[in-house]
Amino acid sequence: MDYISFNTQIKEEDLFRFNWHHALSQKIFSITITVLLVLVLILRYNTLSLAWRAGYLAMAVVILFYVPFTLKTKAKLQMQQEVFKHPISYQLKEDGIYVSSETVEEPAVLPWEYVYKVATWKDYLLIYSNRINAYIIPKTDIQSQYENVVDYIKTHVEDYKLQIK
Repeated sequence: MDYISFNTQIKEEDLFRFNWHHALSQKIFSITITVLLVLVLILRYNTLSLAWRAGYLAMAVVILFYVPFTLKTKAKLQMQQEVFKHPISYQLKEDGIYVSSETVEEPAVLPWEYVYKVATWKDYLLIYSNRINAYIIPKTDIQSQYENVVDYIKTHVEDYKLQIK
């Protein structure tokens, strides 16, 4: 097999879910602060005035919903980029992954030795070029080729970089 090619169409929900997956420390921080605020509110309820009670409750709600709101906003802004308005084409070749779109003249090439890691997460195959950035490939877009794609990747990427389930 010389190469495998497929197309994907990234949706806003895909970007949001990827960002949510990587926001673990922010999620833990916001949940911890929210729990602490509610705990103080419960323990000091009788000694707090109505304004302070409302303030603690309002802060807990704001902090709890801040992270999901900012991630949703970030995904909306990313979707406005021209590259996400068109399908993204992938070609897995012997020398690397070629990524192209109608919006670019030359394909981007990620040589296999520069792949940081390849992971599956829920409904996605993620090909990382570094710790943070990844090509998000919805499994539904490559359903008929999924096994072939994974097998091809496994023959070109070192085992320690694979987190495929």
